[in-house]
Amino acid sequence: MAADTVSLRNLARPADWWATFANARHGHGGWRVALLIAFAGLPSAGKSSAAKKLAQLLGGDSFVEPEEDSWPALVRQRETVGAFTALSWFRSARVPLLYQAHAQSLSGSIAVLDSYYDVLVARYLGEPPFTWLLPREDPYFAVARAMVDLDWHRLPKADILVMLQLDEAVWTTFMDRRGREFDRSAELNRHFAMQDMMLNACEAAAKEHGTRLLLIEQSDSSPDTTAKRVAEAIGAIDQ
Repeated sequence: MAADTVSLRNLARPADWWATFANARHGHGGWRVALLIAFAGLPSAGKSSAAKKLAQLLGGDSFVEPEEDSWPALVRQRETVGAFTALSWFRSARVPLLYQAHAQSLSGSIAVLDSYYDVLVARYLGEPPFTWLLPREDPYFAVARAMVDLDWHRLPKADILVMLQLDEAVWTTFMDRRGREFDRSAELNRHFAMQDMMLNACEAAAKEHGTRLLLIEQSDSSPDTTAKRVAEAIGAIDQ
């Protein structure tokens, strides 16, 4: 990070995060503030939609992973090409977005990323209930384990991490509404317990990386409502 850049991770209160960023945005003090906001949560929890709306609300840019209709055929053929091939493709699609978002935040702008998956996955790869992702007996598991451990330490880190939490009934509604074939083929609806593991990973990131963690209870409401609640939590708008 450049010497004239101030990280919001060093500030204690959400209200301080936004006030400091606002001052820097208007040129007060002659320094810049890095602000990278990333989302975490279960598949179909509403991360991408909320990230887009939050970026609009805050006057920043969103960085979102591609939707299923743009995935290559190999991702839909895990039983043929193997889980590691699919896992590697998703990483190659998401990690460049993380680097782009990080670069934008260092320029003094707001960057909102819809998935912090590739940082967090080191905390639950191979653990129940994530064995569907890549089982420990997979011949490539050791390679994947080494990769995610490196990513935990080396990938750019978010300043604010927003964990969208929701109850199982709401999650089922969201998944049914989205209707993604990948989710059905992986039987993700059987693995609601993933949420607890993701929360543990977020808490570890907050402790080890200095990232500020916000827990947002997600309900069956619009992405605008979720974005507004996040903006209120970081002090960007009045509650």
